Amino acid sequence: MSDLNDKAKLFLDLLLSSSNAVVFTGAGISTESGIPDYRSPGTGLWEKMDQSVVSLDGFVEDPTRYYDYSLELYPIRKSAKPNIAHHMLAELENRDLIKGVITQNVDGLHQDAGSGEVHELHGSLRQAVCMDCSVLQLMDEAMERVIAGQNPPLCNECGGVLKPNAVFFGEALPQVPWERSLGLSRSADLFIAIGSSLLVSPANALPDIAIRNGSKIIVLNDTPTPFDGEAEIVVREKIGKFSSSVMSILP
Repeated sequence: MSDLNDKAKLFLDLLLSSSNAVVFTGAGISTESGIPDYRSPGTGLWEKMDQSVVSLDGFVEDPTRYYDYSLELYPIRKSAKPNIAHHMLAELENRDLIKGVITQNVDGLHQDAGSGEVHELHGSLRQAVCMDCSVLQLMDEAMERVIAGQNPPLCNECGGVLKPNAVFFGEALPQVPWERSLGLSRSADLFIAIGSSLLVSPANALPDIAIRNGSKIIVLNDTPTPFDGEAEIVVREKIGKFSSSVMSILP
C-alpha cells in the first residue's frame, strides 16, 4: 500500500473514532478550483499585489484601486467550481463524521459543494456591503457595474460606496462566525487543518485551542505549519489527490 493510501486510511480511522471532528480550511483547498492562494512562490497573490489594496484604510482612501485589481480575478472566482476536497467535506458532514467547517476562504465553494455548517471567518466575496447604510447586495451585481464603467460601484439604496463583504486588513473578524468557531474548536476531539499555513492571526489560535482542550490534529498542507510537530498525520500531497484517496476507501 502506498504512503498516500496509508495516510488516507489513518485519516479515516481517526475520523471514524472521533465524535466531534471539525475542519479548518484555508486558501490551499481552493487552488485546484483555479483560485490562487496568497503565499505560494511565484503564484501567490501577495507577490502580485500591494496588500494595501485590501486594507480598510486603503479602500476608504481609494476604492477604485481594489476594483481595478478585482477586475482581473473576478472572472476566475465567478467560474470556479468546488473540487473533490470540497465535495469530500460535504460528504463527511452528510455522514455526520464532521461537525462543521471553519474557513478562512471567501469564495463560497464549501456551500456550493453542499456543506451546510460553514463558518466564514473572513466573510464572503459573494456579497457587497454599503459603507454608509450597511445594506447587503450581490457582489455579481456590483461587479457588473464596475465592468460597465462605474468604479467604485454604488449602493442601490443610498448611493454609498459598496465594499466586498470580506474582512480587509484592519477589520475585526465577524463576531458570530468567530464565536461559533471558538465553540467548535473547544469541543473538538479531532481538528483537521486543510490548505492553511496556520500563520494568520487570530484564526491560527483555533488549532492551539483545540489541542489545549485535548484534541488530536491532522494537517494537510503543501508547506510546513507551526503545528506539524503535534499532528497525528501531516500530508504534503496535493489536497485533491489525497481527498480522492479518502473517498475511494470511505465505507
